[in-house]
Amino acid sequence: MTPVRSARCPFRRDPGVHHHCNARMERSSQYCYARSMSRRTALAAISPVASEQWGMITAGQARRLDVSRQDLKRLVDDGTLAIADQAARVYRLTGVPEDPELDPLRAAWLQLGGAKSWHERIAAPDAIVSHRSAAHLRGLGDLIPHQHEFYATTRLRPRRNDIKLRVRSQIAPDSWEVWGGLPVRTVPAIIDDLLADGEDESAVAQVVHDALALGLLHKDALKAIVAPQAAAYGHSDPAEFVRVLVGEETRR
Repeated sequence: MTPVRSARCPFRRDPGVHHHCNARMERSSQYCYARSMSRRTALAAISPVASEQWGMITAGQARRLDVSRQDLKRLVDDGTLAIADQAARVYRLTGVPEDPELDPLRAAWLQLGGAKSWHERIAAPDAIVSHRSAAHLRGLGDLIPHQHEFYATTRLRPRRNDIKLRVRSQIAPDSWEVWGGLPVRTVPAIIDDLLADGEDESAVAQVVHDALALGLLHKDALKAIVAPQAAAYGHSDPAEFVRVLVGEETRR
């Protein structure tokens, strides 16, 4: 075995210090080994949280677990994590099956919450899926959401053109429920939102039809839901508007 030349050690004049240099090299190797371990440690820390959130986690949530941005970057670099859709600072585990239909909405909702946990945001919602996004999430009608729509309790700044927020300081507890892991408007509230937004009558009628067919809505409840918007749609009688929406009567 070829001996290491002493000239390589900056402390060659002192044999004792030369030994100390070797110890430093050993510690350096241990440090490198520890860094490679941190990937596994970071993954072990974030996996339980991500498993509750469709395989996704935010940078803020990771920081609460003492996982730094550098740790996240290493997991991205080695292919363990990937950036989730267009959601800045939201990551997904690459081994978790993707849902191209719903993952973008989920990632947008996670982004709005920052470091808050899923449990905290469900206990005290700060962003609730609404309007077209809510109808689409629940499989009602055929309205295509061009943006991710939410009600927010405070003014948030997602810095994304594909997120539409409507600020409401108070959101009635009975106007939303958890659906597919997300806080989403109830069916009556969705219909009310769509009508208030001036959506096409036939498109709202399809939402109503699907909700009735799925048992998510009672016809008897429709009159109270549509009454505030009946006149705007040209119906002087809310009961007539109901009959049109459920297909019992054609528009005059």
